[in-house]
Amino acid sequence: MGESTPAIVVEDLYKRFGALEVLKGISLRAHEHEVISILGSSGSGKSTFLRCINLLETPESGKVYVQGELIRMRPKRGDRIVPEDLKQVERIRSKLAMVFQQFNLWAHMTVMENVIEAPLRVLKVPKAEALERGEQMLQKVGMYDRRDYYPAHLSGGQQQRAAIARALAMEPQVMLFDEPTSALDPELVGEVLKVMRGLAEEGRTMLVVTHEMDFAREVSSQVMFMHEGLVEEYGIPSEVFERPKSERFRQFMSGLLR
Repeated sequence: MGESTPAIVVEDLYKRFGALEVLKGISLRAHEHEVISILGSSGSGKSTFLRCINLLETPESGKVYVQGELIRMRPKRGDRIVPEDLKQVERIRSKLAMVFQQFNLWAHMTVMENVIEAPLRVLKVPKAEALERGEQMLQKVGMYDRRDYYPAHLSGGQQQRAAIARALAMEPQVMLFDEPTSALDPELVGEVLKVMRGLAEEGRTMLVVTHEMDFAREVSSQVMFMHEGLVEEYGIPSEVFERPKSERFRQFMSGLLR
């Protein structure tokens, strides 16, 4: 698999919901420190693809390797497959932190409680260490002064930054972002993208489903454009944006520019 083991390898992923085939054989390889932006119109399968990587959705077929380790699957009734070992899934999931479109913070917990919950429960980190880590991560995203607030008292941008701190507190090897700015008011998008740019500059490995073209163009090492469950365009941003091979990607871009 090249010189170093890639952080994520996805081979030939298929996923259907009933009769609708959402993913039709998607492959991807992300090396350490790469930022891959995943673009496409609504319904192209981008979020489903991300959710299949950490098994929030179970694919029909295909392979996912995380740092060289294959997530083992076994056949079940019909043409379904299921994880062979749930302990392996839990362990691998703890290496893949997901940031969702709708923040998914626990409403009954303060920002700090949200951030330390998974390190305490999943990683069994001692409370003092979890609090220290939580403090560092909240400072990183500019939310330390809001640590005792409840989510309902925060703006959408602040909630998303708290959600990013919560993901970072797991010390993940790979961060998965599922349209992290699409639920935000336009004036709040910038503060979240600024945090994400900072993470990219730190060398974090990130897969980002996004509609933010400037971010994709300036921050990504690779860009993947999906259309109806297939990869239509893949490459470095300068190539993809300046000299796209796919007519559909050109249409997608001109649709955005209109």
